[in-house]
Amino acid sequence: MAQGGEPQPDANVIVARMMAAIQQCKSRGRSLTVRRDYQLFDKKWESKAQVVVRVTFVPPDQKRYDVESSRGGVGEKILRDILAREMEAPNATGQKWLTPDNYNFRLLGRETIDGHPCYVLALAPKREERNVIRGRAWIDMESYRLRRLEGEPVKVPSWWIHDLYFSMNFDEVDGMWMRTLTQAIANVRLRGKYVMVARNVDSSPRPSESSLPPGLDLNGAAVIPP
Repeated sequence: MAQGGEPQPDANVIVARMMAAIQQCKSRGRSLTVRRDYQLFDKKWESKAQVVVRVTFVPPDQKRYDVESSRGGVGEKILRDILAREMEAPNATGQKWLTPDNYNFRLLGRETIDGHPCYVLALAPKREERNVIRGRAWIDMESYRLRRLEGEPVKVPSWWIHDLYFSMNFDEVDGMWMRTLTQAIANVRLRGKYVMVARNVDSSPRPSESSLPPGLDLNGAAVIPP
């Protein structure tokens, strides 16, 4: 990781600025609908299941979805389980966001993500609870917005999967900061190792293009830009 000669802020200062940036985004947010494609691939990168949905985000924390199409038998069931958990209200899931109440943070250094210099923070959950992770976060050094999150959940999100490792990309879509790409590799019960990719393919009111997702190292490491 790139290390600058100038002093670096404390990790908790970075987190406080990130939380302020999140609140600022929420205060300026508006309703937005995104078309999102979820696919499950085997180790040969053959698509085994797909669910395409339209997700509507209503600030500050509400969201709903409609399934446009789906296929894939057991694989479809796995994707629908993951999707349903993602769409649950934060209060219903006990969702644990990146705050000092939920994590201990440690500054690892700096790294450039897609041309954006970022602080890299290690995340150590304070409790063994659902929806918390062990991993790392990349925080934009200029805007203090979250650009990448990767790691492993303390508890897996579905009965079907275990040994899960994931990465998420975040970016601005029509004025809203949101997750735009998720890649995950896991062992699926009775099926072996699989890769799940969820990516935004368009949005309204203004459509946006997404590139094809990069691959994952099927030995277990994410290969991502991210």
